[in-house]
Amino acid sequence: MELVGAALLVFIAVVPAWIVCAWLAWRVRALSRAIRALESRLAFLDVRSPATDAVPDITGVRDAPQPEPEFVAPASVPPVDAAPPADSHAARAREQETLETWIGGQWLLYIGVLAILIGVAYFEKLAFESAWLGETARVVQGAAAGLLLLYGGVRFARAGYAGYGHAIAATGIAALYVSIYASFNFYQLLDRPTAFLLMLAVTGGAVVLADRRRSQGLAVLAVGGGYLTPFLLPGTSDAQIALFGYDAILAAGAGGMAGRRTWPLLYATSYCGTAVTVAAWADRFYTPEKYLRTEIFLTLFCALFVFMLRRCRWRGRAAEQVAWLLLLTAPAAYYIASLVVLIDHSTAFLVWSVGLAAVGATLAVHRSVRWGLAMDLAAIVPLLLWCSAPPARAHLADGLWACVGVYALGLAAQMRIAYTDREAPPAEIAWLHLNGLGAFAAAYVLLLHDHLALTAIVAAAFALWQGGIALVLSRRAPERALHVGALGLTLTAIAIALEFDGPAVTVGWGAEGFAIVALGLRSGRRWMRTGGLALFAIAFTRAAWLLNAPPIVGQAPFFNRRAACAAFLVSLAYGVAWLHRRAVPGATSRIRTTALLAAQALTLLWLTSEIRAYWWTVQAALTRELMLSVTWAAYATVLVVIGLRRRFAPIRIFAIVVLAMAIVKVFAVDLAQLQRVYRVVSVLGLGMMLLLTSYLYQKSRGGTRIGSSAANADESGSAAQ
Repeated sequence: MELVGAALLVFIAVVPAWIVCAWLAWRVRALSRAIRALESRLAFLDVRSPATDAVPDITGVRDAPQPEPEFVAPASVPPVDAAPPADSHAARAREQETLETWIGGQWLLYIGVLAILIGVAYFEKLAFESAWLGETARVVQGAAAGLLLLYGGVRFARAGYAGYGHAIAATGIAALYVSIYASFNFYQLLDRPTAFLLMLAVTGGAVVLADRRRSQGLAVLAVGGGYLTPFLLPGTSDAQIALFGYDAILAAGAGGMAGRRTWPLLYATSYCGTAVTVAAWADRFYTPEKYLRTEIFLTLFCALFVFMLRRCRWRGRAAEQVAWLLLLTAPAAYYIASLVVLIDHSTAFLVWSVGLAAVGATLAVHRSVRWGLAMDLAAIVPLLLWCSAPPARAHLADGLWACVGVYALGLAAQMRIAYTDREAPPAEIAWLHLNGLGAFAAAYVLLLHDHLALTAIVAAAFALWQGGIALVLSRRAPERALHVGALGLTLTAIAIALEFDGPAVTVGWGAEGFAIVALGLRSGRRWMRTGGLALFAIAFTRAAWLLNAPPIVGQAPFFNRRAACAAFLVSLAYGVAWLHRRAVPGATSRIRTTALLAAQALTLLWLTSEIRAYWWTVQAALTRELMLSVTWAAYATVLVVIGLRRRFAPIRIFAIVVLAMAIVKVFAVDLAQLQRVYRVVSVLGLGMMLLLTSYLYQKSRGGTRIGSSAANADESGSAAQ
């Protein structure tokens, strides 16, 4: 009796829908014939015009005598308000017909399918609430309705109504999924394996149908249904291997069909379905003990979607652009997920970091060096974070080997590229510095807590290693050799800073800056010279800070570490000026002038520091202030003499500034604080120096011609420099 009732309900539910669909199909076919007839008529009217009337045969007319031309009155100009031409009417009619066809052929179809589904759902609800049918009959009814809709859709598609038929077939496929879902979850008519196999059969059949009918929409529905199957048939136990293996097979199949048929929406569907499945499983079942197989599956999924990304081309269609942008996020999603999974498992994390570096090195050699830079950065940043964490101390050897592995893989790729490509792009230069400095930084952070004394040795050894590589590359790739040498000098500066303190660091940085400047001038590399000058400026700043620090009790005047450091840097500043004068006489006058002025400033600060240190130890503040004023004025006078002799205006200007400082000090400080004897000596000494300076200016400029030829003299002096 239940079967009879089920058959009756199927007849009542499906037959009216079938009739309505058939009527709609007939109506659409009639409208299509009418539209084609109208388009043919309009095309005929557009082509026909007075210019296409029959033209008489003019053969032989050329040789015949031509009659005199007769006067022909001009044709009347149509008024402005005349009717529009027939072409505008035809275009408007075509637009109206296109809109009408779209509404009648698409909107009505979708609304009709939705109405049928809603009507059937309400009928089923009424039948369930009234207990008209048993559970088995309900499932059979839904499955029968789905099969009938699927069959009808295929028939319509074969008859030439592809869009209409595919929509009906998709409705049938959805009905089959719902029937199997209800039989398992609501009525327990099927066990989970049987229901899963039935859904796989529906998915496989839909895929075959989509492939045969060349319908991307049916394919998307089939693949989406395949990904929904585990959610429609939930279980209470964890089946990670089966679930992820199923998703991998489904993604591979969808990617293969998408590439064969050029259906980009399948790429997007498989990617979104896999991402949602992994996230849902992780939220429910993931535990730290499952990290290894989780990472293996994540790597497999990433490889699949990267392969799909290569096959998905960026063309003009919106679907391809959306799919390409979605797949572009797959490597970033894999990277973040892998960090979350592996960060608490040190050995696996280190292996993964070295693997990233290996992939980057391979891509850099065979594709582009930008891949090497990006992958090296992706490996070094989390490696640094791991090395700074407390658990890293228990894996010291493993961490150091990982640092060496990341660096060695990057170096091998860089050497291979250096021996094949002559030019070094900016990305490769950045990668070269990042690889060396990043690996050393990770090793330094790892050794910082328990083996601080080894950090300077590691930096020095690494610097020597970079020097050897620079020698190897000097003939084959001189540009890269310079960068490697600069990296070695940077590591040397780091080693000096780690091993020494105070003046020793300043001396080391100054010497290294001088060496880099000399190497940059010799090789003609502006970037290298700029880097050396920057390091040299840092050393000068540090020396000034040391000279302003409180003096050490008991140090000998002018024979101490700070004085030796200042004297060394002053000599290096003169050396920098000499190098620039010798290398590029005209183009680097500013750098030469800056170096000379820096030497004078540091010399004056050095003298001030020594005077303060000496008189501070003997507690003679008055004598100290007097000696400072006299020393400043005397030093400024000496600079004036040198500037006038060398005809070098910057030195004279610096001397005038120093004299101004001395004047302000004498009249603002000395007159108020010093005793009468010291006050007299300070003022008289300053006055004598000022008179001497003025006399020297008068003598060098020829008395009354102080301002007449000053500019010309300075210019000729600068040229003589």
